[in-house]
Amino acid sequence: MRIKLAGVLTMVFLLTGAADSTFAHHGFTIEFDPTKCMDLAGTLSGLEWDNPHAYVRMDVKGADGNVVTWRLEMITPNALKRNGTTSQDFADNMNKPMHARACPAREGAGQNRGAAEYIKLADGLIRIVGQVVERDLTPEKLSFWN
Repeated sequence: MRIKLAGVLTMVFLLTGAADSTFAHHGFTIEFDPTKCMDLAGTLSGLEWDNPHAYVRMDVKGADGNVVTWRLEMITPNALKRNGTTSQDFADNMNKPMHARACPAREGAGQNRGAAEYIKLADGLIRIVGQVVERDLTPEKLSFWN
């Protein structure tokens, strides 16, 4: 009886763990809208350098003159490092102007939240920091290329 109970409990834990990991990761279009991507211009105001995604915060002045902080999801810190971007790059450009190409979160997934495809920090480098869901968009076509 103990062996059967142990086997059943093991299966329950394995299935529960598999279900959690399945729901933990999501498809891009479930959370973000790739048809409404936009260019943002503002000031780099924060960085969260944690797994599974790094996040950048930027303060953007709206048409009404009010400043709104956007929280933009990026790829993992390890992937950013492999692409040549480190946390020090953000530290060196903190509180300086930045640009981002980002897709906003879908309704109900958070206000002033999105996923960044490209960013340009004050150092002038354009970096790929997320999934590039706009397949025909290359860095040269960005409004902040120059």
